[in-house]
Amino acid sequence: MDPANLIVSFLFFGCFGGLLATAAFSGLLFFFERTGITKGNMIVALGSLLTHSRERAAQVGLIIHVASGVFFGLIYTWGLMAIGVHGFGTILLLGMLFGVLHGAIVAVGLVASVSDFHPLPEFQNATWVVGFTHGLAHVVYGGVMGFVIASSGLVS
Repeated sequence: MDPANLIVSFLFFGCFGGLLATAAFSGLLFFFERTGITKGNMIVALGSLLTHSRERAAQVGLIIHVASGVFFGLIYTWGLMAIGVHGFGTILLLGMLFGVLHGAIVAVGLVASVSDFHPLPEFQNATWVVGFTHGLAHVVYGGVMGFVIASSGLVS
């Protein structure tokens, strides 16, 4: 693949995969919230870290969440391409492994420090269940990214 096509493909599949993976991630967390496994809306919690109130927290949180999803989609794509593994299943599993590592960092940070300093009381004192569900959602994110990249032909 010539360099121009490689760059365009990298950007397209990284952004597309990031959006798709973010949707899967969000859907799983929405499921956990709706079934009562966890409490609190992650988008509002994220946005209110900046707004320090519920006002406009959902809009700010959604922008940050989607932008982060695309950014990490590009990072996962770059990582999967850089490692240069071959085979659909291997790429899929490696994407999930990226998600395990990413999720572990987020889960520990969320439970150990972010929730303690959150400006809204409803998002303080996150339990390990919240951390685990976010970790699991990151594994799903990584799996979707692995699927997209394995399907794209960027890594053969």
